[in-house]
Amino acid sequence: MTASCSHLNQPGVVSLTIEGVDERTVLDFAYALVLRNNVSGPGEPWRVPGRPGVSVQVYGHLEPAEEPELAAES
Repeated sequence: MTASCSHLNQPGVVSLTIEGVDERTVLDFAYALVLRNNVSGPGEPWRVPGRPGVSVQVYGHLEPAEEPELAAES
């Protein structure tokens, strides 16, 4: 599963894929991110046939004041 380009249309927006051994682990971690950061709730967990584990995807956004300045811009 990959991020939809429509979700990544502005600076500061990221897509994170969380992988773990089971649904509970990845969902608990995703919700921990939600509580501490500007992160969406997780999407539906999915498995890839032939690969161990489960994955979920979340989207995050840096607030404008939190966006790091790149060294090349200074």
